[in-house]
Amino acid sequence: MWTRRGPTVLLVALVTAGLGLVPAPALARQCEQADPIARHHCELGGAASFLGAPVGGPFDVPGGRAQNYVGGTISWSPGTGAHEVHGAVLGAWAALGRERSDVGFPVTDELGVADGLGRHNDFQRGTITFTPATGAHEVRGAIWGTWSRLGRERSALGYPLTNELGTPDGGRYNDFQRGSVYFTPATGAREVRGAIWGTWTALGRERSALGYPVTDELGTPDGGRYNDFQRGSVYFMPATGAREVRGAIRGKWASLGAQAGFLGYPVTGELGTPDGGRYNHFQGGSIYFTPTTGVHEVHGAIRDRWAALGWASGPLGYPISDEYAVTGGRQSDFQRGFLRFDAATGTVRMALLAPYDQSGTWVTRFRFSREYAGANPPITPATVDAMAAAGVDTIYLQAAADDPRFPGLLSPDLLGQFLARAHARGMQVVAWYLPHLTDVEADLRRLRAMADFRASGQAFDAIGVDIEDLSVTDVDIRNARLVDLSARLWAALPDVTLGAIVLPPVVTDVLNPSYWPRFPWRQLARYYQVWMPMAYWSNRTAASGWRDAYRYTSENIARTRANLGEPCAAVSVIGGFGADLPATDYGAMARAAADRGAVGVSVFDWTTTPAASWPLLRDYSVRGC
Repeated sequence: MWTRRGPTVLLVALVTAGLGLVPAPALARQCEQADPIARHHCELGGAASFLGAPVGGPFDVPGGRAQNYVGGTISWSPGTGAHEVHGAVLGAWAALGRERSDVGFPVTDELGVADGLGRHNDFQRGTITFTPATGAHEVRGAIWGTWSRLGRERSALGYPLTNELGTPDGGRYNDFQRGSVYFTPATGAREVRGAIWGTWTALGRERSALGYPVTDELGTPDGGRYNDFQRGSVYFMPATGAREVRGAIRGKWASLGAQAGFLGYPVTGELGTPDGGRYNHFQGGSIYFTPTTGVHEVHGAIRDRWAALGWASGPLGYPISDEYAVTGGRQSDFQRGFLRFDAATGTVRMALLAPYDQSGTWVTRFRFSREYAGANPPITPATVDAMAAAGVDTIYLQAAADDPRFPGLLSPDLLGQFLARAHARGMQVVAWYLPHLTDVEADLRRLRAMADFRASGQAFDAIGVDIEDLSVTDVDIRNARLVDLSARLWAALPDVTLGAIVLPPVVTDVLNPSYWPRFPWRQLARYYQVWMPMAYWSNRTAASGWRDAYRYTSENIARTRANLGEPCAAVSVIGGFGADLPATDYGAMARAAADRGAVGVSVFDWTTTPAASWPLLRDYSVRGC
């Protein structure tokens, strides 16, 4: 039948899942009521329908009208039309405030979900969906938009478990069967689900250090999953689990290619160290952070060695660089030294810089040993007290001489007393030796004897090789013997930090290249961990242009690194010498060393260094180039 309002025939078969009914065969009904609520009631089957008979009369609601029935309600507005709401959905809608609620008027009757489990009504600004297992819950606004875009009940989130709720800081969220959708005006409405949701929940959700999600769950090219949050991310792979990465560590990881880089996926969340550091372990390495050292990665064989040494709690402390290339291998720098991977041998060597850092003084065989200074040497172990008072941190002590009359160490009893007295005052002692390279076997024996020396449990803290003697006149033979001695010493003393005391490059490169031509810098680079150019500006004249302590010190440090091919080689520069040098020269030397990032400064020698120079040198503390 046609009326002036058009066709009114509907195929109707609505029943409630909550009543356990199933759809009945559709019946063609002809309903012509002028009132849209009454007409829709008729279309649904009237008093014989699941709604049953009216309860009371129709009533006004803000923006529309409504009519209650024994089994539900019909609500109408000019913009939405008339739609029924019943059962558990009606209960949830009524609890929210019906038409006055945030979801507003219904825009559908109750509908079934394709999975056969759920029922829902859509409203002007949201939806209410129901299953017996989850109950009836509203989803609205921006959260509803995200959930709808993801597939609603058929999405990976599933059905809602809560109405929209608020967070203490003004955010909004709904929990679902397998995740949540969170909203703030700044971040939008974002879903978090599955294992990532579990990790984020365990951390404290939006109250955690991660904050609110700023993306939905996304995929990586290799099958991983992740969410980004305000201050970090959570990444998931079946092999690694869901792990958070945040703050400075996340920034470093991202700069290295994130999961596609050599570090791969995180295998831990961010963790703390006993002294306040932070770190994440990854499939291919680790990233560590402290406010003073910054954020740096450690990986491969260097990381394995660092871990074996006790990580950040070990002798090296925290990393202060990423791993980088050096001559013949790779290196990572740490607070108190570095680890160097030697590609030729596959080994990782530790270098501790404490013996060479800060400020030091030099003592030769002619000043302390009975063999060269007689029965009453001018420098005795008691002199250590004056050195300590001056601010000396390291004593460089010539413990042996290339002299066939003295094949062993010099005055061993005095060496032991120097060690005991210096260590008792927190000072370091580096034993050094000047080889003539005429008998490499004898040179090696003396150097090994210095490393093996013990006196009441005291040992030298490091070994230095003074490379300046020209007794072997053939340069190529001299170079070959020097490299041979250095290589054998390096192999024999894997746990000793070796220092190379070298001629100043300003002399060998600029002023007198014929003095030691073809010096084998690159061949020696792998064998010594600290480089000590003898930058005695007092040997230069004003006419040469190199008498200035600052310029001479700075240029020698720069050229040492350039000749080695290592811009960050550890340099502990030697200055002086002479009792008539003004204290300002030593201050200039210290400034140049600091500006170039030298790890230490020292002065040759104790007896010729003016007392006024030490206040300008003491407490020198620089790490890194």
